Amino acid sequence: MRVFVTGAEGFVGGHLLEHLVAAGDEVGGTALSADLLGEHIPEGVAVRECDITQPSVIGQIVSDFSPGAIVHLAAVSSVAQSRRMPELTARVNVVGTVNLLEAASASGRPRTLVISSSEVYGPVAEDECPVSEEHPVNPQSLYATSKLCAEMFARHYVQARKLPVVILRPFNHTGPRQSPLFVCSSFARQIAMIEAGRSEPVLKVGNLEARRDFLDVRDVVRAYRLALQRGDEGATYNICSGTAVSVRHILDVLLSLSDARIEVRVSEELLRPLDLPVLLGSHERFTKATGWEPAIRLETTLSDLLEYWRRQFPPV
Repeated sequence: MRVFVTGAEGFVGGHLLEHLVAAGDEVGGTALSADLLGEHIPEGVAVRECDITQPSVIGQIVSDFSPGAIVHLAAVSSVAQSRRMPELTARVNVVGTVNLLEAASASGRPRTLVISSSEVYGPVAEDECPVSEEHPVNPQSLYATSKLCAEMFARHYVQARKLPVVILRPFNHTGPRQSPLFVCSSFARQIAMIEAGRSEPVLKVGNLEARRDFLDVRDVVRAYRLALQRGDEGATYNICSGTAVSVRHILDVLLSLSDARIEVRVSEELLRPLDLPVLLGSHERFTKATGWEPAIRLETTLSDLLEYWRRQFPPV
């Protein structure tokens, strides 16, 4: 396949580029700035600078590459960031998506993945889990609202422009190279810094009782490529593990991988004003369509994540 990836500089973007190249695909993409590209960008992948809120720029880049498939990852991807930057979140996540869909419509109508989020479901009662794609949406954050708006525009392009769009709703995912803005990576980074003697032996946490459906990012990018190959046009799919664990469990696993003596301390600044108690999904529809199943154990994911941060902080 000839695949174009927006947001190539991001956590998922880097892993996706690696997976696509390993599968033999011809790959190109965009990044907001070349300065954000890490060493993980595979050799031979052409990544161009692009502010996706500028329609003429993304339109020209997509036209130049002439992709057979697009994976749209570029986004403000953090709930916390969306609270601080509501206008930017709307421009990037909504207007940026419209610009990308316009570019795709004008460039041969390639198969396009629009990456949404499980956050669009909002609060879900325990007895309503696992959540299927038919569950009502009720976004509770600016981030989730922006993603639902992007979905609605994507459906318009399916209906009005016959653009072959597939919408994916990934649940929480983590792994090596994830930003410490996200809970698993935050814990792992703090532990690595404490082990290296670069921080006091106190690990700051928020709400440990929230339960989430966690996947390894490497399982996620495998799902994305399968969605390009086998997903039904116009369909919406959950990408999830089908198992929910508490944030406390994540912390306990990471602490068990360290010999350091660490105090755990709740920080008020890490508590979300609107935090969903549980979010657990069903991947039955996606598995039926593509044959995908999660393959990497959570314990392996967390171990790999901690080892990544240990390499960033050698002992002083």
